[in-house]
Amino acid sequence: MKKILSIVLLTGLVTSVFAQTLWTDNFESYPIGNLGTQGGWDRDGNGASGSANWTKVANIDAAHGKSFQLASTGANSEGEWHYHDTKWSTKTSGNDIFVLEFDYYTGAASIGYGIVQIYDTDAGYEMPFEIGWDPTEKYVYIADQGNGVILVENATPNTWYHIKAALNTTDGEVKVQVNNTGEITEFFSTPGLVPQELDFLLQSISNVGIDNIIVSATSTDPFLAVSDVNSAKAKVSVYPNPATDVINVKSDNKISQISIFDVSGKVVKTSLETSVNVENLAKGTYLVSVRYADGTTETKKVIKK
Repeated sequence: MKKILSIVLLTGLVTSVFAQTLWTDNFESYPIGNLGTQGGWDRDGNGASGSANWTKVANIDAAHGKSFQLASTGANSEGEWHYHDTKWSTKTSGNDIFVLEFDYYTGAASIGYGIVQIYDTDAGYEMPFEIGWDPTEKYVYIADQGNGVILVENATPNTWYHIKAALNTTDGEVKVQVNNTGEITEFFSTPGLVPQELDFLLQSISNVGIDNIIVSATSTDPFLAVSDVNSAKAKVSVYPNPATDVINVKSDNKISQISIFDVSGKVVKTSLETSVNVENLAKGTYLVSVRYADGTTETKKVIKK
């Protein structure tokens, strides 16, 4: 397949409430070393001999465990991609907003790039958006093939940022938030594109990383405040709140999994049981995401004492 580097590159996401989760990957099930075709991933593009070693599973830091990290050591000006199907074709009809969340590691302040890109493969690899950082100008950005917006100015090398981006596939509106707080950045991409493939683009020397990928589809704005959505359409109760040792989750719907996120958007606990031990969690505010058997999710805010 053939892809095009974006103009920006050449010139140098807690799951949303009531969303349908399509695909996730935290890389914990893979051995350290080359990612290869594990978990449905695959490679494409150019690169020097032995460049399969440039996309690997690694321990970037203890907090994230295993992550996907680039490890290129040579020139690669034409681009090399490691890609995965977003499972968009499995979405429920009417869930036309594509939501992508992931942790993004900026890596060293070098000359290379590592960029997360979304493609419509059936439209000749048109790109609704990409997210990455410019190690020369030191900013994290989002862009399509013609326009871009800075998300974080003076971004720090070797630092994790949580990214949440939503694409309305009907009108092309894109919304992005960094670290689940602050301003929601908006711009318009090409309407009607289908987000079929997620790519991690490598160009030149880079050690950028990604982790905790969550791809979902929803019919509502995923940036609505949790409290607003819950007050209007609450189906689940989480108690006690505040909690000390254990939280209990109760719902009329069948629960398949419970995930607890900290304020940075990192998953700190998962459980298949409706009673979850939180004794070892630090004091603070958490989001409890409840996934139902039908694929939808609901989120509640909980304080750990």
